[in-house]
Amino acid sequence: MEDNRNVMYRIAAFIVDRRKAFLLLFAIAVIYCLVRISDVQVENDVTKYLPEDTETRQGVDIMDSEFETHGSAKILLANITYDQALIVAKGLEDIDGIDTVKFYDENNEDYKDDALEDYYRDSAALITMSFDEDEDTELSQKAIADVREYVKDYDSYVFTTVDLDESADLKKDVLFILSVAVFVILAVLIFTSSTYAEVPIFMITFLTAAILNKGTNYIFGTVSFISNSVDIILQLALAIDYAIIMFHRYMEERDNGLEPREAMITALSKAIIEISSSSLTTMSGMVALVFMQFKIGKDLGLVLCKSILFSMLSVFLFMPALIMWFRNNIEKTRHRSFVPKITAWGKIIVRTRHVLPIVFVIVTVFAFRLSSTATYIFDKYTARGPKKTPYVEAKDRIDETFETGNNLAIILPKGDYEKEASIIGDLKRREYVGDVLALANVEVGDNKEYVLTDSVTPREFAEIADVDVGLAKLLYTVYAQDKEIYGAFIDGIDEYRVPVLDLIDFIYDKKEAGAFNLSDRQSKDLDDIHEQIMTARVQLESEDHSRIILNLKGKVEGEETYSEVDDIRTMAQSYYKDRIYVVGDPTAAADLSGSFSNDNLVISILTAFFVGVILLFTFQSISLPFILLITIQGSIWINFAIPNITNTPLYFLAYLIVCSIQMGATIDYAIVITNRYMTLRQEITITNRKELVIRSLNESFATIMTSGTILTICGFLVGNLTSNAVISNMGDALGKGTLLSIAMVMTILPQLLYFFDPILDKSSFKVKTPELSGSLAGTALRKTAGTMVVNGTINGYFSGYLIGEFKGTMNGDIDITLRRGSNKDLPDGKKTEEDKEES
Repeated sequence: MEDNRNVMYRIAAFIVDRRKAFLLLFAIAVIYCLVRISDVQVENDVTKYLPEDTETRQGVDIMDSEFETHGSAKILLANITYDQALIVAKGLEDIDGIDTVKFYDENNEDYKDDALEDYYRDSAALITMSFDEDEDTELSQKAIADVREYVKDYDSYVFTTVDLDESADLKKDVLFILSVAVFVILAVLIFTSSTYAEVPIFMITFLTAAILNKGTNYIFGTVSFISNSVDIILQLALAIDYAIIMFHRYMEERDNGLEPREAMITALSKAIIEISSSSLTTMSGMVALVFMQFKIGKDLGLVLCKSILFSMLSVFLFMPALIMWFRNNIEKTRHRSFVPKITAWGKIIVRTRHVLPIVFVIVTVFAFRLSSTATYIFDKYTARGPKKTPYVEAKDRIDETFETGNNLAIILPKGDYEKEASIIGDLKRREYVGDVLALANVEVGDNKEYVLTDSVTPREFAEIADVDVGLAKLLYTVYAQDKEIYGAFIDGIDEYRVPVLDLIDFIYDKKEAGAFNLSDRQSKDLDDIHEQIMTARVQLESEDHSRIILNLKGKVEGEETYSEVDDIRTMAQSYYKDRIYVVGDPTAAADLSGSFSNDNLVISILTAFFVGVILLFTFQSISLPFILLITIQGSIWINFAIPNITNTPLYFLAYLIVCSIQMGATIDYAIVITNRYMTLRQEITITNRKELVIRSLNESFATIMTSGTILTICGFLVGNLTSNAVISNMGDALGKGTLLSIAMVMTILPQLLYFFDPILDKSSFKVKTPELSGSLAGTALRKTAGTMVVNGTINGYFSGYLIGEFKGTMNGDIDITLRRGSNKDLPDGKKTEEDKEES
């Protein structure tokens, strides 16, 4: 029966020998994915990823399906006089596509109850405007362009989402970040390389994997702006070490004297298991994100898991063909290693072994407390990074001078305008509520005494519509007959009351049907009022619901804001038996804040559990997973204690995502050192643990430096070069977290391995072969030529250096030391049963 090594060897041979076919398949796949990249839809609204049972998500779904939300903008004009600002405001009213422009005018009765300082203070003017149509229409886009052109000669700040395209801005940022990252990563790869030809192999392999991942995102239908912007950068940082592992394996086999094909097959057969195992820890962090209540975690987790899978497939199936293609260049461009030895650092770690672990424990305890009490931001527009967009600059500049507040929407059951009017009255009596807009307070026509939902008599309607009272009575009579409301004739048509908007709708429909003959002036007045009603209705009333829009003064998040929202919700709900919804940025922040603690707990537990299980079976030890996990978890707590110490609030999603990535990805660095330590432990006597630590660090430094430096650099580049504060927070936290993990792995971990060394064997559940006893232990087995069967742990030379568990037959010059197990000499030419079976 074939063992696993033979199975892996046959699989590797199949891949290498059919490399041209795999090259063709990957070329076709890359072309296909390049075409499909444009099909990926990007979602910028994080509220779409809220759990479906949250009030904000349900309310947003209703508003999206039943209401129109016209565009709006705020313009701050700095260093300007009041008279100049008033001229600008009146000029903006003439721009096509602008519905209303609001700025204090002492000659306009609309502002008689307003204060000048709400519009003009400290030589700065605040102009607010609304658009005729939704944000994404051609008319609104042209209007905002005209607005910007109109105020460009002033010291102006335009705050609007009408022409805000976060996806386009992020694409520009990502392209710039990638161009910088490529140069930096090339420098790192060249510095740590053994042959210059490996660098293009790495980059081609990664580019292929990135295109495959990017081009298949369409299978999810829609991906978040976070996943769409950081997937390629994180894929590069998280998975490029797979290619490094593969290539280094190949070079080792070549150095052992194997020909390129045989070396590639042997390297691939060994790397498949090694890389697959390494990827499991990284993927475990991504899988933990999938279980978040906030579904943006699932979105990012699936995209990154897919990126890791494509990176592995590219390394296993595509990279061997590249290596064979470049095999001559690989040999021609070999050079000495630029990576220095860090023996001196190892000696420092040994000398400080009694101090640093104690400091680490103390710092970790305090870091845990600080990270758990840190202040987190839940509104993405409140988060800030080193680089600001014009949108954020305008928002900050306006907030410095004026208290603009936040918009809220109350969604109510449709039909009861009296209740809506009562709610509006209750809202206006609250000091923390600013402007309120609803059908029940939209003034009709030029008359400021009536609103659209008022029920008026024929005489009052004649005043509103500027028509003859006799004509108004006739219209009321026709309306009552059409609706079969005969009680109107019993009480008298003069006292019959009809809501203004219902009557206008009726008259307009009859006019359009040719039932009424109105004069040109009357027809125009009716059209104007009907257009006003329709503009208000599509924004404030649907077939099933009414909407009240209000401005909530103060900050978008915080306990005070959440308390005010609860007060508004309780008040509005008291008028209805059916459920009402309060929706806006404050409610979204409150919902996210509510799910944060649960998501944080789920991610922490699942990530630690998944990684711990993988480590448990990787090392077959109970103590080693604990040592590795506490090292990386300590670096995570320290990483997120820093924002608390510096009083820098962090966007909550950056914390959740980086926690899982930092644990899943940087645990690999701990695995590298631990693997090296355990391997060397079989060679060096247990009493020489100091040498174990020094050599483990020295031999692991190049691998950790390559992978860790790339992830750190990518994190800091994203953190400092992107204009999106959410992505910036995440990148900065990832860069700092990776750097801290490297520091912990290169300092604390070797010291912990040193102290826990005496219990490593006792805590291992690996089945061991019996130790040799007496004079047999350490027996030197030498044979100039011939055949020897060895079953045990060996070290020595046999056409190259051997160390580790070995079971098989050796034939040749033998000079090894048997530490445990047994051996048997065979006469020259004699075959074992295994040899015969193989033959």
